[in-house]
Amino acid sequence: MGEQMRPPYENFHKAQLATLLLTIILAVVGLFQLEHQWIILLMFYVLAASFALEGMLEMKRQQKTNAIIQIIRATIILFFTTILYF
Repeated sequence: MGEQMRPPYENFHKAQLATLLLTIILAVVGLFQLEHQWIILLMFYVLAASFALEGMLEMKRQQKTNAIIQIIRATIILFFTTILYF
């Protein structure tokens, strides 16, 4: 048999799922390790990365409005999280 066709943008989907999983893990760990606030900061940054990946995926699909919305969400999370922590 020949090579199987991989779904388009499969790597973006995998990366997005990985960032969401990492966000959940960091959130749970952060709840029990409140003295280590950098874990929560990292969680928000990873969540922003997930939104950015979604935006890039939407851009590849030619869904510019949705892409812009996701990039704005990522930027807001990065901006306000950074302001709150520093």
